[in-house]
Amino acid sequence: MSIQAVLFDFDGTLADTLPLSFRAFQAVFKQYDQREVTRDELVAMFGPTEEGIIGGNFTDPASVPQAIEDYYSIYKQGHFEEFQNNEHILGLLQALKAQGMKLGVITGKSRRAYHISAGALDLERFFDISITGDDVAKPKPDPEGIHSALRTLGIEPSQAIFVGDSNADILAGKAAGMKTYAVRWLPTFQSQAYDLAPDGILENVAEFQRLLQLNNIIPMTYHSKQQAADIKALEQQCSQADSIQLSSDLEHLVKEDGDHALLCYREDQLIGLLSWFSADSDYAQINAMVHPDYRRQGVFRSLVKRARADIEPLGVHRLSYKIPASSQTGLLAAQALGGDFDRSEYAMSYAGMNSASPLPSELILLPAVPEDFEFMVSCSSQAFGEPEDDTRKYFTQTDEPERITYIAWTGSERIGLIRVNYINEDTAFIHNFCILPSHQGKGAGEKVLRQTVGILSQKPYPVIRLSVVTGNVRALNLYLRAGFKINSEYKYYSGSLYLEP
Repeated sequence: MSIQAVLFDFDGTLADTLPLSFRAFQAVFKQYDQREVTRDELVAMFGPTEEGIIGGNFTDPASVPQAIEDYYSIYKQGHFEEFQNNEHILGLLQALKAQGMKLGVITGKSRRAYHISAGALDLERFFDISITGDDVAKPKPDPEGIHSALRTLGIEPSQAIFVGDSNADILAGKAAGMKTYAVRWLPTFQSQAYDLAPDGILENVAEFQRLLQLNNIIPMTYHSKQQAADIKALEQQCSQADSIQLSSDLEHLVKEDGDHALLCYREDQLIGLLSWFSADSDYAQINAMVHPDYRRQGVFRSLVKRARADIEPLGVHRLSYKIPASSQTGLLAAQALGGDFDRSEYAMSYAGMNSASPLPSELILLPAVPEDFEFMVSCSSQAFGEPEDDTRKYFTQTDEPERITYIAWTGSERIGLIRVNYINEDTAFIHNFCILPSHQGKGAGEKVLRQTVGILSQKPYPVIRLSVVTGNVRALNLYLRAGFKINSEYKYYSGSLYLEP
């Protein structure tokens, strides 16, 4: 039966909080009970909550209430002074949630102590249930807390795994009838020996991920040569399997301020890629590919879930999926995610001039200056039918050094614009090409396009690309006349960010 839930101990398993807990206990025992206690002595007291440990072991009952308050004060302050999240633990929890696992915490800590730690480390968001020492009559090694969590989650013991760092954790998990693993992946853990043999001893988080065949999703590091090589290999594998030329748009990913990208690894192999960019405040465009051997295994859904967590804080509400028109797998995936068909586009590249008609002297292209901004907004909005406020936001957000806007002039009148994204030293992408409606149908568009290609050819740029909506026959014919060829077709689907993948 497949694993549907993972239950964790907390101290020494999810967070390296044991040293801080020891320090806080030692401080209050020394101040209020006038005795030094060692770590081993404290571990022997573990089982009850913090209140139970202090109340059950102090020789002076009158000092217990103040000692408890001082303990929590020291414990809480320590989180702000010395704690950072463990990135490996965070990655594990993210991977488990992305694969739809139910997660829970079974801890002997009090509810108050758990909230201090889990809140400070931003871990509570991952868990469907938490059972603390305040919630049970019998702490670990009794399985009461585990049984309670499983009942609430509706999960059988055979469908879950328990993970902990102490002998009591192993005994509790075994008593509950679960596969139980001992972990030693944090600097401080409780037990080196166990009364019952665990199902495995995990020295690092990666071992657990391999055990569960988890997908490890990480953000791309733009300057990583290894990740760039992995992406190229994935692109080739997918293109060969699908008999189409897929593009990861790697040139956009390896720039410091380029598109965002998430990489999905299974052990050391890259099995999935999802990149996204947002040209306005409402939409984020998604581009993704999954290794042929790992399709229909939730990789794409996991990537979308992880990306959604990054995209949502930016105020984006909708996702646009870019799918090769011949990729049935991709089209079905977009539809399964609630995407509605939006449009089809041809990806085109410059193959050489079909004819070299001279440009009239009255039409010139000049780089845009700040005074041209409102014209850019007005011209683009009229040509593409978008609200001016949205267009203004778009131009503001895409005001980048490598993206140049050229204004088309006839005499003293501005009649259109064309933008070039200088992606790298080899590739330029033409976009936002538009002519005022009052000047369309007079040959101005072809003249602007030819002059732009002339500027780029002088650099020279071996690759000049653009895209066009397949239904825009007028623009398509213009590009074909100017020497561009169709390389591939993409379909775009859009859907709400909040639809559950």
